[in-house]
Amino acid sequence: MAQVLAQDGMLGVPVNVAYKGAGSGNEAAVYVRGKPADGYTILHANASWSGYMNLPTFEPSVEDFEYLARIEKFIYALGTHTAMPYQTFGDAVAAAKEKPGTLAVAGNKIGSIHHKHILSVFKAADAEAVHIPYEGSGDAVRDVLGQHVPLGLGSIGQLQPHVEAGNIRPLVVLNEERVAAFPDVPTPAELGYDYPISHQWQGIFLRAGTPEDIKGKLRDALTKLMDSPEYAEYLKNSPHVEKNFETDPAVLKQSLEDEISDYREFMQANGIL
Repeated sequence: MAQVLAQDGMLGVPVNVAYKGAGSGNEAAVYVRGKPADGYTILHANASWSGYMNLPTFEPSVEDFEYLARIEKFIYALGTHTAMPYQTFGDAVAAAKEKPGTLAVAGNKIGSIHHKHILSVFKAADAEAVHIPYEGSGDAVRDVLGQHVPLGLGSIGQLQPHVEAGNIRPLVVLNEERVAAFPDVPTPAELGYDYPISHQWQGIFLRAGTPEDIKGKLRDALTKLMDSPEYAEYLKNSPHVEKNFETDPAVLKQSLEDEISDYREFMQANGIL
């Protein structure tokens, strides 16, 4: 996005990516909050932010920012090593029911969208799984490959090469519809587990109070970016990504408030808060 936004006809100025790791997005949010509300420093955040906003360790608040644009969503699947006994997601559910609280599933950090994915799909199946938190889903997939955990959550793109190599068996795609990369892998609804799936969106935020004309310029540039050949090529090469573009301020504000509230209920119900 930074490369395309810098082009003439977009923003036409250099766009530099400043990596501010640690704190599950806390450091990046603190950094942007400390900059002027002039549109020159923007923040990338994702749906896991809605969970982290509820944690006492997360310093910024939602009132510090304005949700400028939702760009896309990432699609995940649960998979197991092909040497494991689970041929279907139903097999994993049966194992979880037979010995409640013993089936380990690797995923991203506590309070992340990955954590919510794992607990929600098993709850919909009336089963209990144990979420094993990792620094990222890449590490979770690594330990599935090493057979250190029986199941793990990964994006379609992370799992696909290992599925094609015959090392990982995808069991269920956590989406409303099947995906082209795994055409034979069912969704939860197809298996009879119908529940509202919380998706991992990727979005752009600004400091609260940024002038309207600046927000308009940034929205226009992002709209052009979404229709660019470069973004189309990116989608083609990213099987886990679906375009999910939205810039209506009222829609974005309400969706974020609803997600934070929903996350709070989820975290309280599962002993995170």
